[in-house]
Amino acid sequence: LPSWQSGSSFHVFDQGQFAKEVLPKYFKHSNMASFVRQLNMYGFRKVVHIEQGGLVKPEKDDTEFQHPYFIRGQEHLLENIKRKVTSVSRVR
Repeated sequence: LPSWQSGSSFHVFDQGQFAKEVLPKYFKHSNMASFVRQLNMYGFRKVVHIEQGGLVKPEKDDTEFQHPYFIRGQEHLLENIKRKVTSVSRVR
């Protein structure tokens, strides 16, 4: 389930359990890939740790997400998290 460790990101330690138990409570689906797509649309990014010159494989099913305005104890920043606007080119 999700966890705040540093306060500047959140972890989903068991994606299967998260999708089965948490997502249906707040969304009309239980699809982790759809949840990640939604996070990306709002500017959240998956955190990738680089140590000793190589990528470190995360623990079993640990996925970490971060957004510059999603910080524990800084609720006033949440209003800055907005869905990305995609530009649509018009055909003439």
